[in-house]
Amino acid sequence: NTLEQCSVCTKPIMERILRATGKAYHPHCFTCVMCHRSLDGIPFTVDAGGLIHCIEDFHKKFAPRCSVCKDPIMPAPGQEETVRIVALDRDFHVHCYRCEDCGGLLSEGDNQGCYPLDGHILCKTCNSTRIRVLTAKACTDL
Repeated sequence: NTLEQCSVCTKPIMERILRATGKAYHPHCFTCVMCHRSLDGIPFTVDAGGLIHCIEDFHKKFAPRCSVCKDPIMPAPGQEETVRIVALDRDFHVHCYRCEDCGGLLSEGDNQGCYPLDGHILCKTCNSTRIRVLTAKACTDL
């Protein structure tokens, strides 16, 4: 009756106690809520609801999603940080941040930079082309 109980299975802990998040666990009961892998001795994080996640699953679940490919923007394996580009209130992977017209990469090279027009992500050249077309159409509509 005096033994601590595991926060997951509620059975008494007879041997080694694993303490995390202010609670006691059997080492084999302290697992990621998504992949169920044991997190004994492995870095973990806790979401706003107090659920325990391995770092990888936490990123998969809560990382911002790229507006182009829809995949989570998360660190590469073995990395702790990643780069996320935000333009027009949308998130992008560096390699997905491209001009909507020509497909040129906007994060590096000669076409570097975003020149948005009417909610579209464009390079400087394609922005100029669209403006010329719009201006020509406006002149003919008069």
